[in-house]
Amino acid sequence: MKKLSIVLFVLMIAIVGCSKNDSSSKEVKGTIEVPESIQANEQVKLKVLVTQGDKKVENADDVQFQVEKEGYINQEMTKAPHEGKGVYSTDYTFKEEGEYMITAHVTVDGDMKMFTKKVEVGKSKE
Repeated sequence: MKKLSIVLFVLMIAIVGCSKNDSSSKEVKGTIEVPESIQANEQVKLKVLVTQGDKKVENADDVQFQVEKEGYINQEMTKAPHEGKGVYSTDYTFKEEGEYMITAHVTVDGDMKMFTKKVEVGKSKE
């Protein structure tokens, strides 16, 4: 009986260890991509590459961008349709120069994750 208990305990540990590896490899990740130089009143494309493990997510439930200028709160969300190859994008115009925080709200299989990137909008360096 004692040997059986030890065997079962070892099997449980092995199963738990395997399930943790599987869940981390299925973690949803997002990488926000924006142009290197952004000017005020210029329309740019905001993109987020959504992956789960080593696969690109082609069927996210919902992807939206929230853009906030430093010091201001913006509750407005902009829907980002699927472009292909795991990329979801939308066009956006930054109205003023300054520092902005871009947040991509990504929902996959009912689980929502947020990914952020800080950008500077302003005069190009000459």
